[in-house]
Amino acid sequence: MRHEVRSIPPAPRRVRMRPLLAHRWPLLAVGGASSVLGCLFAWLMFLQAGGKPRDQQLLREGPVVTVPGTIGPMEHARVRWDGHDWQRVNYTFDWHGGTLKGECFVPAGRQTTEDRVEVEVLPGRLEINCIVGGLISMDRTWLQPRFWLGVMVVPGALLLLGWAASFFQLRQVLVHGDVSVGRITAIRPVPVVLPEMLCVAYEFRDHRAVARRNRHWVRLHGELGARLARQMQSTRFEEMPVLHDRRLPQWNRMLLPQDFLPQTSEQVMPANGTS
Repeated sequence: MRHEVRSIPPAPRRVRMRPLLAHRWPLLAVGGASSVLGCLFAWLMFLQAGGKPRDQQLLREGPVVTVPGTIGPMEHARVRWDGHDWQRVNYTFDWHGGTLKGECFVPAGRQTTEDRVEVEVLPGRLEINCIVGGLISMDRTWLQPRFWLGVMVVPGALLLLGWAASFFQLRQVLVHGDVSVGRITAIRPVPVVLPEMLCVAYEFRDHRAVARRNRHWVRLHGELGARLARQMQSTRFEEMPVLHDRRLPQWNRMLLPQDFLPQTSEQVMPANGTS
């Protein structure tokens, strides 16, 4: 398909965004999802810091009133925190002739149902209460915003930076690269990937006539992917245009003329204004 090679516009070219965005799209997808979800979880943890952890802080700062209480149902499941086992318990306590309910964590094995205990209550905020020696909430690592920022946002941002670097690298090749004739050596489908992709391997000669080889993924339902799928079924491989960077020929890509935008009149007209 030598005419397709000749149909590639001269540099600098105007490239459509689709082939640029599709380049190494798994990095974009995973990095974007990780960053967004990590920010969401960090924000949720930041919001919940104004709930139970804040109540724990208010109870610690006081002043509090200590009243008698009785332990109710206890959860059998134990939670490991700060080197000790804890259990969640429900309890009731007396307040000015009435009975109120509460729940908290207490050291496992120290109390049983119907045990009498002392309960600390924050006057004016009766919903903030806890058994003496217990905890309203546990400051677990995964409940901290910085945990999600470190586990999801930072790796996601690094993946996005890697994708951005490859984006501008490919743009440099497509806008300013030299055009060569590529010979396809193998085409195979990429398993367990959606949208469906093909892996095309090819070889070409750069501007110094040095033989080069490369492979990359191509979206099956694109125009280039449809061409490659037909060739894969017929096992008759055609020559296709390959663009490579003059300084770094290992940066290269197989594309069709349809992946470029038409040239403007300024690009077509020579610099001296004559044809």
